[in-house]
Amino acid sequence: MAPIIEQLPNEPLFHHLLHSFTTHPHHVLVHDPKNGVEADCSQLLTDILHMRHQIFQALPASSFDSQRRINQENLFVIVLAPGNYDYIVAAFATLACGGAFAPISSTLAPEEACHLLETTNASCMLVSTQFESQGAQIGHYYAARHKSQPPVAIIPIAVNNAPAAPKPQIRINPAMTLDPTSPGVLIFTSGTTGPPKGVVRPRRVWYTSPPRFPNNHVVLAFRSPHWVGVAMRLIWQVLAGARAEVIENDPRAIWESFSTGRVSRFSAPPRTYAQLMKFFQEQIDCLPVEQRGRYVKGVRALQNVTVSGGVTWPTVMGFWRELLGRPLRNIYSSTEVTAAIETTEDSDPNLERCIGKPCRGVQVKLSEGDHGEILLKSPTMFTHYLGNEVATRAALDEEGYYRSGDFGHLVGDQYVIDGRSSTDFIPYRGLRVPVHEVEARLIELPYISEAYVVPASFNYMRQIAAVIRPQTPKTTVALSQIRADLQDKLQRYKLPTLLRTLHNHEQVPETTSGKPLRRKMEEKYFSLPEEPPLPAGVEFCDTDFGTEETPRKAWDWGGMM
Repeated sequence: MAPIIEQLPNEPLFHHLLHSFTTHPHHVLVHDPKNGVEADCSQLLTDILHMRHQIFQALPASSFDSQRRINQENLFVIVLAPGNYDYIVAAFATLACGGAFAPISSTLAPEEACHLLETTNASCMLVSTQFESQGAQIGHYYAARHKSQPPVAIIPIAVNNAPAAPKPQIRINPAMTLDPTSPGVLIFTSGTTGPPKGVVRPRRVWYTSPPRFPNNHVVLAFRSPHWVGVAMRLIWQVLAGARAEVIENDPRAIWESFSTGRVSRFSAPPRTYAQLMKFFQEQIDCLPVEQRGRYVKGVRALQNVTVSGGVTWPTVMGFWRELLGRPLRNIYSSTEVTAAIETTEDSDPNLERCIGKPCRGVQVKLSEGDHGEILLKSPTMFTHYLGNEVATRAALDEEGYYRSGDFGHLVGDQYVIDGRSSTDFIPYRGLRVPVHEVEARLIELPYISEAYVVPASFNYMRQIAAVIRPQTPKTTVALSQIRADLQDKLQRYKLPTLLRTLHNHEQVPETTSGKPLRRKMEEKYFSLPEEPPLPAGVEFCDTDFGTEETPRKAWDWGGMM
């Protein structure tokens, strides 16, 4: 019988993967007991090749060139999967076809997912068995909208496949070269309204080989991969030979994993650290000394603990510094550049809002020399926003640096972040809320005569705070009423979450020319504790998902939740 020969693309990514996986075939990369997955390098390579065959079989031959590279006009492959082994297999299988994968949120309505399929001109959608019903709904919706066109290929992600018999010979195909600047991954990020923007990162973002394989680190996989920090980190961790343990996105599950003492690296956004702190204070701190000590010992076994995706509250930073015996490492990042600036061992832990020094390979400059807007550049940064040349040009300066939209300054050789360069938007759950749009909708309500929107911090996250004056002094306005009345005029993520009503002759802070001073308003009305109770006169609406009673509309969460 003639040998079966499997050929992989001729690029650094697959040279590294093939060498590392065949040298360490039994090194475990993913442990997911809930789904019965214990995947070593050999299993992952088997599943990647099997998944690639599924893509080849599902798409017409015209979708590929003579080297079986996916055509440029249909380069993108949508991936609907949790941040687990299914996602990893789908991502590498897509790259092995010469394509670029685009992870999407599992909570998207069929209308929203269909829009992303159309925008990307995706060749197919790879769907985890966990999201089989969503995938079918999206396929039916797409078919109904495009009756004269072939249906989009919905391909199940198949894992734990048996090795082929006889065992295939896996080689690099010298002729199957790929342009390192061509798309390698597409990450969606919130726009100012409606559908998200598509941020295209080049294939060479996967080309950096780790100093050694495996690195023997153990990490936790617990978040959805449609966020850039998860989408890219999971792939980099596989290429470094880290072991990913898949768990629920829940503070108890994370603490239980810490308690084993196995986890060596952990990364999460600020809100997760706040939730973990509260769980420790309420559920662990009161345990008998021996039980409590197991959790403390486990978390102190972490070698690398990083926080990214926003500014962490001083109380939270202080808690973790005391628990770990050292500060959290703060990473400043963006979808367009990923990790850009990070604190190091020589960063001053008492320097508030310090983000440290540039990461390797990243150039940083400030628009005014030692202060100003933070501008970033790297060989693996985004190449463009999909289908939006105007936005791409606006995002880059004349030297090709990405305009981050954040202000900062230098203290010695350390960067310190000062805040957003624009007061027109409020960052909220990773989305951008346009202040003036929300104010305009508030003023349109018949019972409000004056309205201002400012950012505020409460419940360990940034909130959308509204200051309003009723039409008459006797009018009583509740936050729940405002949110209900605006639900058909604004996406859900733009609705105010804090409310302060002005009394009779109370005047908002303003300039001599009559312009509102939003920072002064934030200080005057929303200098709040980090946890309840709130001061009298301030209302709060908790928008944790699942608490809303009204039906979800398209783009209510900007395609990001």
